[in-house]
Amino acid sequence: MAKKTGLGRGLAALLGEAGEQGGGPGVGTAAGETRIEASSIIDLPVNAIRRNPRQPRRVFDPAALEELATSIAAVGVVQPVIVRAVDDGYELIAGERRWRAAQLAGFTVVPAIVRAASDVESLELALIENVVRQQLNPVDEAYALRVLLEDLGVTQENLAARVGKSRSAIANKIRLLDLPAPIQESLADGTLSEGHGRALLGLAERGKQLQLARKVVEKGLSVRQVEEEVRRSSEIRAATGSRQQTVLDPELVDELKELLFGLAGIMPRVKDRGSGGVVELPFRDGSELRRLIERLRF
Repeated sequence: MAKKTGLGRGLAALLGEAGEQGGGPGVGTAAGETRIEASSIIDLPVNAIRRNPRQPRRVFDPAALEELATSIAAVGVVQPVIVRAVDDGYELIAGERRWRAAQLAGFTVVPAIVRAASDVESLELALIENVVRQQLNPVDEAYALRVLLEDLGVTQENLAARVGKSRSAIANKIRLLDLPAPIQESLADGTLSEGHGRALLGLAERGKQLQLARKVVEKGLSVRQVEEEVRRSSEIRAATGSRQQTVLDPELVDELKELLFGLAGIMPRVKDRGSGGVVELPFRDGSELRRLIERLRF
């Protein structure tokens, strides 16, 4: 942890970092603070820095932060954080883990590089840093890519070049956000791999995606096995689709299944009864029924 992590050449250029950790002269003052050149390193109070509300990384492992804090307590913050000036102080562009860990270690100041960056540039730099260091889980990375493309108007061509991915890879990553929330949570915590997520997208119905995702966790299915399950399901659907007449809206049924799965932790069975239907919550024994009651009790 104490060793300085090298940046990719593209990221280092974007951040404007010099080869050595040296500082340049101040170029002016405002409200008693020294304004410095973009490549200079200064010490900033930790309470003068705020996190970036668009930071793509939303999950920070407490154990990893404690480990980093121990390293920082021993040798200090080796690599500066990257910030930009805002009205009430400074906003992080990159280095939130170091900023958080430094505070855990009892530091009141951290070394920082001040950059002039717009909202788009700030998020883009934060995303690229995390991608280069492989610190984002698939869902956080997909979220950040979508924000850049849709909310901030970055083009696919520009984004693909910046993060070193193809346009199709970016599109496939963003599609992970179409999966139900429970599956996204499993992707974020590593219970399911990104390959599992992409395979599950081959199922059109969210209820079936949830069912198969649960089977993956319970039986430890590989990505290839999931792809085979999806292929068989698609073939059955194609063979029987012309003979089935569904009265209930499939999207509403899937939405109900997802809602009840989130509340009860059990995939419900929804049976069509012409103009209506029946919802079943299966359980195996009395103890599972007791857990079901506890989860449904508000």
